[in-house]
Amino acid sequence: MENNGKGIFYGVIGVATLIVAIIGATFAYFTASATNNETIQGNAATVGLNLTVEKVSDGDKGLVPQKPGAPLTSAMKGVDATANSGDDSCIDANGNTVCQVYKITVENTGSAEAKLKGTLSLDGAGLTNLKWSTVQTWTDNPTADGAKLDTTLVDNVTISGSGSEEYYVVIWIEEINEAQDDSGTFTGTVSFNAADGSGVTSTFIS
Repeated sequence: MENNGKGIFYGVIGVATLIVAIIGATFAYFTASATNNETIQGNAATVGLNLTVEKVSDGDKGLVPQKPGAPLTSAMKGVDATANSGDDSCIDANGNTVCQVYKITVENTGSAEAKLKGTLSLDGAGLTNLKWSTVQTWTDNPTADGAKLDTTLVDNVTISGSGSEEYYVVIWIEEINEAQDDSGTFTGTVSFNAADGSGVTSTFIS
């Protein structure tokens, strides 16, 4: 009888131990699940883009052709980095408009950094010799980097969350040393696109 009593006693202890183990494991499972759910429900990093293009040079007449390689430094001098300067920038001694300068600002309004490629394309039916160039970091004597042969404005630039970047471009008509009839207005299209397919586009008219 004593052995049976001990057997019952040990059996009860074993069952109790098993119940505690099960409860503990279940509690641990639900605790882990709650923690995982909190992670899953966390705020995801986002990328949002805003793009503005503004003309920052003077002159509202049609562009007068410029000789290939002609320095545009003196023409661009006087362009204010934030607004139209009123200093006759891009206007020659005869009052002709020789170029147009545009300020491009791309802003990352999201929380995640964005890696972007920027492009600029120009379309002008009567302007077959229209050229454009990026402008070096703005100083009192800005200089063009040379006529672009493609549409790339900037490649693989990284903008942090809530950050922004500014770019300047100058646009002119290249002289071909013979009679030319370049005339009319042009439309510019600026686009910034990320690897994930998101992007933003802005257009401007001369």
